Amino acid sequence: MRVRAGDGRHAGWVLLLMLAACSGPAHPGEPSKTGVVAAAATPRTPQGTCLGYNGLDGLNPAAQVRAGRFRTPDGAPVRVARGTDVDWNLNPYHDRSWQLWFHSLEWLGGSVREYERTGDRAALATATGIAQDWLADNRGPGRFGRGRQDAIAESVKFRLITLVCLRRHLAAPWLDEAIARHAEWLARPENYAGPWNHGTDESMTLMSAGCATGRTDLADLGRRRLLDAVFHPPGGAPPAIDAQGASTEQSTGYSVYNRSRWGLVMKVMRNCRRPVPAELVRRHRLMDEFIAFQVTPGGDLLQIGESHAAKASAIGRLGSGPLRYAATLGREGTPPGERVKIYDAGYVMGRSGWGTRDRPYTQEMAYTARFGPGRYVHGQSDHMALTFYALGRSLLVPSGHIGYNDPAWRAWLQSPEAHNTLVVRDAPFRAGAATALTGHRFRRGADTFRFSDTAFTGTRRTRSVLAAAGPDALVVLDEARSRRTRTVDQLWHLPADFSAAADGAGAVATAGDVRVRFLRIPLPGTASEPARVVRGSRTPRQGWIAPSHRTRVAAPVVSLPARGRRTRILTLIAPVRDAAPPQPLITIRRDGGVRVDTAFAGRRLVVEAAADGTLRRLG
Repeated sequence: MRVRAGDGRHAGWVLLLMLAACSGPAHPGEPSKTGVVAAAATPRTPQGTCLGYNGLDGLNPAAQVRAGRFRTPDGAPVRVARGTDVDWNLNPYHDRSWQLWFHSLEWLGGSVREYERTGDRAALATATGIAQDWLADNRGPGRFGRGRQDAIAESVKFRLITLVCLRRHLAAPWLDEAIARHAEWLARPENYAGPWNHGTDESMTLMSAGCATGRTDLADLGRRRLLDAVFHPPGGAPPAIDAQGASTEQSTGYSVYNRSRWGLVMKVMRNCRRPVPAELVRRHRLMDEFIAFQVTPGGDLLQIGESHAAKASAIGRLGSGPLRYAATLGREGTPPGERVKIYDAGYVMGRSGWGTRDRPYTQEMAYTARFGPGRYVHGQSDHMALTFYALGRSLLVPSGHIGYNDPAWRAWLQSPEAHNTLVVRDAPFRAGAATALTGHRFRRGADTFRFSDTAFTGTRRTRSVLAAAGPDALVVLDEARSRRTRTVDQLWHLPADFSAAADGAGAVATAGDVRVRFLRIPLPGTASEPARVVRGSRTPRQGWIAPSHRTRVAAPVVSLPARGRRTRILTLIAPVRDAAPPQPLITIRRDGGVRVDTAFAGRRLVVEAAADGTLRRLG
């Protein structure tokens, strides 16, 4: 079986669309010969589950659909139809996501729900007529442009959801045939996306459609693919949910989405009278804690991987455990049992506490770091990258996600240059390279961990991190060993509301009464180069973050460069609320180690960087 993680598929979908249109209405808006209106009076209650409409039902109420308009969350309503005669070639925003959701038919959900609430048969007839119009107009798709072909193929699973939901209220041979053809296309091995969110939706929909139409073979295939995705992923892919409850798509946003979808998977299994493995229930429950660690003490979901900015409080069905605790800022639910957690999927995530000891929840310090397997599905090239929250706000942030319609910006946002990591200039980067966690020690007031990789060709990178609490700070020691002299950059990305300026070998960033000091500690054997601050540069791209779809904003980046065959950069990142910068006392040891003794925020911080790269807090 071939596992794919791309955005488009073409093979085999032509057979799906060879749907008979003869049973549809003679003219748009007329009842079909199968007696749609009469069938509506006797609703069916099949085993198949209506999986919902991904929110498009709320954006497209029955009155709007009746007026021939369609909208997505990212745009205004667009006139797409007269009655039930739809122009399926439309793509007014030149946006592949808009076109995919247009062809999904999930925007008909508002009309279906209107019928369910009020018994309005006209609303149901509108949804039915548009579905039949799609089936009639999208035969022979080879005559269409590539964008429409992709939208037809990519939206199969969502369109099938809509058809199954519609079937709960209609007894129509054309509808059963359409459901069967869609499901049979999804069942073909070459059309299976694999053990990630596309495959989850495909398999769940396949199982539900099989149950709805009495096709046990299709229902069983869908269930088998779902269980294999978790317990026996094909093609060497990582499991959809691993044993620690981590979603392995390397994205906070998709972790939230997958949590929702797998909750629905288990509902479909039960409704289809198939057993739900206890281990799947356990892993799904653990996803709450995995996501909770990716929520800042201020309640924001971190934009790790391809993720849009969002509040944790907007997540549905929070439960009563760690995710509710994080989303409500410690007011409800129960906190995770650990202060720091290592996930084998490639995360070190910790904080000073969960608001249960001597600090209010929102004033805790928090950090994350990435390592592990190379970039996968919705991940970014963010290995060794850090996020940092202190003094009640985010200080170091990921690049974010702009969507899928601008390949150049998407590629840059995925790149190491868009993250808080060490970049080796003019050395080819290998996104598939793994990064190893080579050591760690967690103790209150000083969490330490260390990474190593060869992701930049001809160079070994190592990063040692000490996350201090009381005072809150990061101490980072980066080293790069190359075969020839190279320039390296230690990059620190700040939120857009910060301003920043270079300050000799370091820099200072300011937002309101918060100042973040980037103090570069001199090290023997590495010549210090002046710090730089970049904001909103287009050539080369640097100094941007993307909070949402098609949106990018300029934000400051602190660059601490060095040059050589072996370079070492030791940086203290100290957030303060007063103007006085930390004044470190630096002691160089004979063995090459360094001791840094400083005080800020009313507390003392003493750190030793040993010659082998080990960081320790001494006071």
